[in-house]
Amino acid sequence: MLGSDLFDRLDLRILSALEVNGRASFSRIGAVLGVSDQTVARRYRRLSAEGGLRVVAVRDPERLGQDQWMLRLRCVPDTAQTIADALAKRPDTSWIGLASGGTEVVCGMRPRSAGDRDDLLLGKLP
Repeated sequence: MLGSDLFDRLDLRILSALEVNGRASFSRIGAVLGVSDQTVARRYRRLSAEGGLRVVAVRDPERLGQDQWMLRLRCVPDTAQTIADALAKRPDTSWIGLASGGTEVVCGMRPRSAGDRDDLLLGKLP
């Protein structure tokens, strides 16, 4: 794996450009950075091969018709951990946290359907 001490300034600038627009062409990145498209392509291949760069697909939940919710639940004292544990077992929970004071749970949810949404809002947690 490529160590961070092996990234030079140009590598970091190429990575930054790709973070801004992962679909930018090598020629566009080269023009912005003042290097040739061949240099960008060569460094891209090296970074990718050595583990310094990886390409991943990220779904856009809104375009796929999925809602994303942030819930803040006020709980009876001494029940927040139990409720957080139950929410954490749900497949539609993205993240979860306990707020200070021990009576609130905050979580991100992505209900996959209207039925899942209704179950989340109207159902009871075990």
